[in-house]
Amino acid sequence: MTAIKRLANFATSAKPCDELRLIIAPAVADCFGCILAGADAEVTQRAICALSRTGTGSAPVYGSDQKLSAPHAALANAVAGHAWDLDDWEEPGNTHPTVVLLPALLAAAHLSPTSGKELSNAYAIGAEIIMRLGEAVSLDHYARGFHSTATLGTIGAASAVSRLLQLSPEQTSHALALSVSQATGLTLQFGSNAKPLQAGWAARNGLEAALMAAEGNTAQAHVLDHPRGFAGLLGDHSEARFEKALADLGAPWALQQYGLILKPWPSCGYTHRLMTAALELRPHIINRLEKVTAISATLPDFHFEILPFQNPVTRSEALFSAPACVGQALVAGDLTLNDSEARFWESPEVARLIQLTTVTAEPALNPDLNYDPDQPDCLRVELSGGEVLETRCAYPFGAPQNPMMNEQLAHKFAEVTGRDKDGFSKLMNWPDAPDVENFFSEIAK
Repeated sequence: MTAIKRLANFATSAKPCDELRLIIAPAVADCFGCILAGADAEVTQRAICALSRTGTGSAPVYGSDQKLSAPHAALANAVAGHAWDLDDWEEPGNTHPTVVLLPALLAAAHLSPTSGKELSNAYAIGAEIIMRLGEAVSLDHYARGFHSTATLGTIGAASAVSRLLQLSPEQTSHALALSVSQATGLTLQFGSNAKPLQAGWAARNGLEAALMAAEGNTAQAHVLDHPRGFAGLLGDHSEARFEKALADLGAPWALQQYGLILKPWPSCGYTHRLMTAALELRPHIINRLEKVTAISATLPDFHFEILPFQNPVTRSEALFSAPACVGQALVAGDLTLNDSEARFWESPEVARLIQLTTVTAEPALNPDLNYDPDQPDCLRVELSGGEVLETRCAYPFGAPQNPMMNEQLAHKFAEVTGRDKDGFSKLMNWPDAPDVENFFSEIAK
């Protein structure tokens, strides 16, 4: 039986456990806040204008008065959610899962009335398939330059929507196979509008693949794990790794095994270990930043390659600049959307620290681990007079090993949306909603 057949059987028959709600509920609530926060972003507005030229529709684009067709609404909402790089991510697949799954599922819920429990179950299916496929193709897939949010996310969205729309195993198999043909995206696009657009295309493509399959369109079931298919062309093909990942589907659930990383700062997740380290050193130097003479940062090579901007010029580049994000953390103790809007990397104190910062890549000790506890990021600060401060960080703030509490997530929601923190408490009730489209539309008002 092909991998796609096995995934389709799992997607249609698996029964997510109730304990997953503890992980899924805050992730969805946090992501919806990111969607509202990004609704006015330049990339989102440009996307909406472009999509509107092809016609309007009846599906909501949250945080705006716009309505588009369901696929285009999925695209626009995913772009908004990923516009500021504030949304969650997971380790084995190295994807931002919720920002693809949630917009695709909400668009599908516009086509078929959906309860919170049904959305939660579909989300669990999509996340499981994304994360287990991440194990199957390994981090080599990402290291080769593929934006896994766009690749694995497309397949995960197709599986989640297939579950929500109650497609048969055969239809779901074709939905997954069709989604594979649309699953693409490149990390070289990071630092530009293309990154959030790739997340948007993944949400749209996953939804459309399921809708195509529901109407009887077919595709080849061996396209995922064949040597000349997705796994063979886009990664280091390993039948043994695929077999183990498929055998682990739902036993345990990947969300329980790995958890999700919820992001406190609007920058690439690979800056967050160094920023967490910077916050540890900050109390020791905050009153003598002028005495800092050198900053050295060390991180794994495949993290380093995603952060190419030593001297960022634009906001998008600054979010993928280790020197800029470390400097901001040392100077301000935080990085907010307002800081980005104010071009924090150009402030005199941060700009000075950027010029003092050297970032060094080291070979990954274990290429199969995203955050290797045996290879933490290292941050070293030298001060005039010869004093040296140094610390290491294996797990950033927001990771399951160093989590954000609901109160902190509520504070983030209020900060990025400009709404009251109580709005996050209301959002957390979405799993009990009888109709999720009505629920989220009311929250968005």
